[in-house]
Amino acid sequence: MKQVLFTFLLLYMVKLNAQDTVVVSKEPLHKNVFENQYVRVLDLHIPPGDTTLFHIHELPCVSISLHPVRTGAQTIVDDRGPKVSSLDRRITFEGFYQSRRVHRVWNRDTSVFHWMDVEVLTKGDSTIEAPISVNGFTQVFDAPPVRAYRLVLKGNQKLDFKGTRPLLIVGLNDAGKVMVNKKHFSKQGDFLFVQPSKKVSLANKEAQEYTFAVLELK
Repeated sequence: MKQVLFTFLLLYMVKLNAQDTVVVSKEPLHKNVFENQYVRVLDLHIPPGDTTLFHIHELPCVSISLHPVRTGAQTIVDDRGPKVSSLDRRITFEGFYQSRRVHRVWNRDTSVFHWMDVEVLTKGDSTIEAPISVNGFTQVFDAPPVRAYRLVLKGNQKLDFKGTRPLLIVGLNDAGKVMVNKKHFSKQGDFLFVQPSKKVSLANKEAQEYTFAVLELK
């Protein structure tokens, strides 16, 4: 009986892969908003009651939760292997080194589900310096191709630093007066890619603190 069930599931998965699934970067609700040699940034918005297509995750990926809601998922293939633990549940990593994931996700809540998938396109074989040790930075995980930090900028604070590796800086809050270099961060999910060894200037002119996810590519 188990063998028959396994055969049925295998044939079903083959059919899905052939007809109904797409790689995540081609899934219509995952908008490709930025891509270069280091990363591909996919900005996902699922309206209430809507569902993604079945899609495939197969590249190392940092997931950033921006506006979580009640969701559901149907998973066809998922053999993740060991996960890299993160100190921040909003900023997580999966390598998909052993297997890919095939699933679809739906929004069963009353507000838009907002999520960001950052596919890491580097091999992670470059020499990297010690972790960033600037006040406000907390390293949340260190994976083979990427390090991730939570950066908290206090109210009315300015901060300048320079990393040696490429950086992707993502805003985790809505704001009115937050700047990263010359870019205005006004809403959660605003981001800026910074080339290697370039200076980063941050300014928070709000009274309340502001939080970023900072990805350091290896």
